[in-house]
Amino acid sequence: SKSRPGLRMAAATLKPRPWVKIAQTTFFSGVAAGTAGLSYWQLQRRQWKLALVSEREATLHAAPEPLAAVVPAAARADGVAPEHEFRRVECRGTFDHRQQLLMGPRSAPAGVDAAPPGAKPPPGGAGMTGWDVITPLRCTDGGAVLVNRGWVPRDQVDQVSQPVGELCVDGVLRCGEAGNRFTTNDAAQRRFVYLDAEAMADATGSSPVVLYETPSQRPSPGGGGWPLQRPLSSFLEFHVKPETHLVYSATWASLSGLMALMTAIRLRR
Repeated sequence: SKSRPGLRMAAATLKPRPWVKIAQTTFFSGVAAGTAGLSYWQLQRRQWKLALVSEREATLHAAPEPLAAVVPAAARADGVAPEHEFRRVECRGTFDHRQQLLMGPRSAPAGVDAAPPGAKPPPGGAGMTGWDVITPLRCTDGGAVLVNRGWVPRDQVDQVSQPVGELCVDGVLRCGEAGNRFTTNDAAQRRFVYLDAEAMADATGSSPVVLYETPSQRPSPGGGGWPLQRPLSSFLEFHVKPETHLVYSATWASLSGLMALMTAIRLRR
């Protein structure tokens, strides 16, 4: 048949050239190897995050140390060193309520539906926003530190307790927070959206050492009950959780498997 030579020529024309097959195979196998590496990297990140969570949990549940043993009074002008963040400390002193600051708005801590004894439960519970109460503590060993005493709903600010006299504060050391272009503090007006330890220290005549007070059974004068301290578990929260790394790893592994299949298909043709 005269048509057969034409069909053979058409088939030869449609058949992929060797270099095209090599290029496609190289591409698919390269993507498969790269995504497999990313999957393994995410598994390593998960193990690192789990170790970090365990380490921080042990630090948070350790017995509190005297603040002077961790951050001596002479070194407090430099703030909290990164290696000391999340350590439990205790400090004796007197709150200076005249220099109190409100930081926020902030979301309610876990368990806010169970309001402190004597306090009015906030309508809306955990869906509400409010303020973190920052109060300088004039320490008996000299100087002052900033204490985040806890969270209060917007409509309960006038119910914030103001303990007087010398007391012992048990807290978690923090380094502060980094701002961004969407959040700005106005130190001149004493309005703070994020924890700028240096600016708050200047506004209150304190040092840039920040303690987040831990939940306690200290009675609140007047039965106010607020503010509500955040539980220790809140300091174990990360932007990327260990289980998220596992999801990322599975995603990369699936893509690697798909690319490996594509490579096998190209090799068989």
